[in-house]
Amino acid sequence: MDTQRFPNINRVSVVVATILLAFALIQLFPNPESTQTIAIGGFLLPFAFDITTFITIAVAAITASGTDWILRSHPALEGKSSIPHLFLPAITAWVTNILLNNMADTPLKWGVFLIGGVFLFVVILSEYIAIFPEDYRRLLAVALLTALSYGLFLALAASLESADQRLIIAIPAIALGSSIFSMRILQLQTGKDWPLAEAAACMLVTTQVGAGLHYLPIPPLSHGLFLFGTLYFVINFNTNMIENNPVRQALIESTVPLVIISGIALWLS
Repeated sequence: MDTQRFPNINRVSVVVATILLAFALIQLFPNPESTQTIAIGGFLLPFAFDITTFITIAVAAITASGTDWILRSHPALEGKSSIPHLFLPAITAWVTNILLNNMADTPLKWGVFLIGGVFLFVVILSEYIAIFPEDYRRLLAVALLTALSYGLFLALAASLESADQRLIIAIPAIALGSSIFSMRILQLQTGKDWPLAEAAACMLVTTQVGAGLHYLPIPPLSHGLFLFGTLYFVINFNTNMIENNPVRQALIESTVPLVIISGIALWLS
């Protein structure tokens, strides 16, 4: 099998251009908002519903289906499920849209728009390369996907804090992001098909820390770094456990980065 295959450039262009067009339309058109009250457990909670909410969900779905269309051209995927490869492209589009919606209309916003398009292209290309285990480029693709996963989670956490979202809105977003990112990173690093228990543990720990940090008077970037450090800790620890490494080694390899990242977060506070 040719290990130097690349995805069909026409398919990639169509998918990325469609998603970027959706991002642009959200920013250019008015966005009337309506607030609905939902009763949960005896509490009346206001939820804001607008066209952005539905377009964000639609863009994530389009990204997943478009990525599947691209990946299906890889011969190594024949007869296999493409689902593990669809998480990161979809959530990349989702996080990029959240960032754009929470930014003021400045030239920086359109810079993020262009960077988001590049990120999306890199993620799709990396997922394509990661399909074939013997591809000599796979190690680089896995490193890129892992780094982008952590970077996107940091951006998500900081953006939610910057937008001053209520806890009941922020925590589900953090839970969704941490579970998907941890799932994919564990898949890439351990080769385990569906590390559901480990991803659930990562999600629970991260959301608990996120809930505790929510009302503390710390800057959005520091908030994001604390959550990023927490997610890195639990993913690294679970990776060591899956690989049957000693608990002492797992704790040292997980705790040292957490302390460094937490120190940076405190310094930035």
